[in-house]
Amino acid sequence: QLIFMEQCIEAEGRRWHLEHFCCLECDEPLRGQRYVMRSGRPCCRGCFESLFAEPCQACGDPIGADSEEVTHQGLHWHARAACFCCSLCRKPLRGQPLACRRGRLFCSDTCSRGQDASSTASSDSSDSAFASAPSPDS
Repeated sequence: QLIFMEQCIEAEGRRWHLEHFCCLECDEPLRGQRYVMRSGRPCCRGCFESLFAEPCQACGDPIGADSEEVTHQGLHWHARAACFCCSLCRKPLRGQPLACRRGRLFCSDTCSRGQDASSTASSDSSDSAFASAPSPDS
């Protein structure tokens, strides 16, 4: 619709009626609030984090709109050292070379082989990226 009012919201290179600048999911007004664009429409942070945020492969928590994220081979991690680290020796991997095997990150082929040998020898045959991840509080 054309905007004939003096007051409007300018965001993302577009102009919006005050009553139309709302979250695409919950319809809450976004005037003066932080938001995330999703499919060309604004989404409040709460809806974004509960509906669209990717879970971290290490800790399982959603990667929020304000969090730094690292992606590799379609998988997602918080960029913090506790999450984006070697699955065996826990060395932080941000800005470092890495190997990825079955959704797990390793700092070297040596750590990758060490992890495979220990998981094959264990009685638990799961291949979950969460199996060797510490809790975020540890």
